[in-house]
Amino acid sequence: MITQPFKAAGAFLKALPLAVSPGLRIFIVVPLLANFALMALLYMVALSYFNDLITIAMDYLPGWLAFLHWLFYLIFAAIITVLLFYSFSVGINILAAPFMAFLAEKVEERQTGKVFDEALNAKAILVMTGRTLQRELQKILYFLPRFILLLMLSFIPLVNVVAPVLLLLFSAWMLSLQYMDYAFDNNKVAFHDMRQMLRTKPLLCWTFGGIVMVCLTIPLLNLFVMPIAVVAATLLWISVFRPQHGDVSSLVGRTSGLL
Repeated sequence: MITQPFKAAGAFLKALPLAVSPGLRIFIVVPLLANFALMALLYMVALSYFNDLITIAMDYLPGWLAFLHWLFYLIFAAIITVLLFYSFSVGINILAAPFMAFLAEKVEERQTGKVFDEALNAKAILVMTGRTLQRELQKILYFLPRFILLLMLSFIPLVNVVAPVLLLLFSAWMLSLQYMDYAFDNNKVAFHDMRQMLRTKPLLCWTFGGIVMVCLTIPLLNLFVMPIAVVAATLLWISVFRPQHGDVSSLVGRTSGLL
């Protein structure tokens, strides 16, 4: 288990040159353009409404908790930041999902020799779009109740002290789930089964998601995070999860449920 963070970091180091190699750089163009548009929109919304949202949230606190306003300010700021951050990620991922799925396929083909049936044409993109949108919906349905629960914990005395940490860990887990999903979905691994497999490598997933989270805060680099993360996640699928797929699938029900 102690080697899992190093495997995640190593996958990112290998992913960067692979993502910009001939034949794969085309998959950077679409998310890059989408990033430009949505990043500009996010910054405008954040700058316009962030302080107002914090003020509204703080107004709900009773007067006798005035001495803890600094703590609740941090908690509310963390909650709103995570919500805006995830909303941005969902928008980008929905727009670029079909291209990221093709990118994961091409990386796996190049690294393993496996050949997928899909070709990059209009019909294949439509089919891939339908499949990836269904998968994105599964992720949203998985995310919302857990985020609401963490949000509720933020209002419970004493527990709310650790709520920001739990939100960060959950955000890292969701980012790992998001980018690992393309390779798993390409190999017909159900969403439920993928989560079961990822749970066996918690440090790897938290490290992977944490690296993505940090990269998303760095100007310019954040524009290229998506394809690099998809390539890194595909490399981890090949080296870590693909060998275990047969063993795990014999133990876990191959369901297609939403959760």
